[in-house]
Amino acid sequence: MKKLTFGSILLFTLLIALACEPLNQDEYEEFFVIESYAVAGRPLPDITIKRTAEATDFFDDESLRVNDASVQLLRLDENGTIVDQFEYILSGNNGIYSAENSNQLIQDGGTYQFIADIPGADEQIRAKTIVPDNFNIISEIPDQLVYQGPEQLEITINNTTPEFRQNVFVFSTIAREPAEENLTPFYKASFDDDNIDLNDVIINSSGLINEGSFDINPDNTITLRFPWLGVAFYGENVVVINSVDENLFDLVRSQEVQLGGSTLSPGEIPNVLYNTEGAIGVFGSMATDTVNTRFVRGF
Repeated sequence: MKKLTFGSILLFTLLIALACEPLNQDEYEEFFVIESYAVAGRPLPDITIKRTAEATDFFDDESLRVNDASVQLLRLDENGTIVDQFEYILSGNNGIYSAENSNQLIQDGGTYQFIADIPGADEQIRAKTIVPDNFNIISEIPDQLVYQGPEQLEITINNTTPEFRQNVFVFSTIAREPAEENLTPFYKASFDDDNIDLNDVIINSSGLINEGSFDINPDNTITLRFPWLGVAFYGENVVVINSVDENLFDLVRSQEVQLGGSTLSPGEIPNVLYNTEGAIGVFGSMATDTVNTRFVRGF
């Protein structure tokens, strides 16, 4: 469930980014699009391959699926030498490829490379990820908290070694009691203005949380402060903490600029960062853990 949670958010992010990215050519150019999320300690991830289509064309998902690719996933050591090789097969005529050996698990801290050969393609599709270290939530979590009350939800985890510049986390909440009467004030106002639908925020993401939003404790543990904006519904919520790799970090932060998250003028906005060769899209990874709590109205 945790994998699907953040995966769903990133898929939505990716689709928006594709729609907003400026094209540098005069005429439409087709691209291959990949999507895959490896989760530390979970089975090898599925890999989706599709083609783009012109914005003016009727959307025909079936015609965009790539069903004739040769796909493999490699695990590499620190020198780039192949340690393991996993073959993938098409799981249905839907452009989704699954590992032949479903018992293999993603190793935290491991380096994985995705390779796909597509008949007639100009180049091989390649993407690489370094999986964040696994972590555990070690703090006691209150059974309930008053929404925007004096006690903020703080979650302490054992420290991990970041695989790039810094640790970057994303909170996702899954509402267990999603109903209009349970919407928190900010989301209730958006709902009343027809800016959101309930289904839009049943799974809700905090966005990227970097070192400025958490504390390194004397015992080298990390305390994360959960933002109130992440709470869309009163009642029971599942709170998922994801430590994300550089690929997911780059994709999210660059698409935020595309959607107006900067002071740059339109001509200065850079393209979305995909970190792939021969395709656009994302091959990312994360480590994750989950807690449960209730957010209640103040009295």
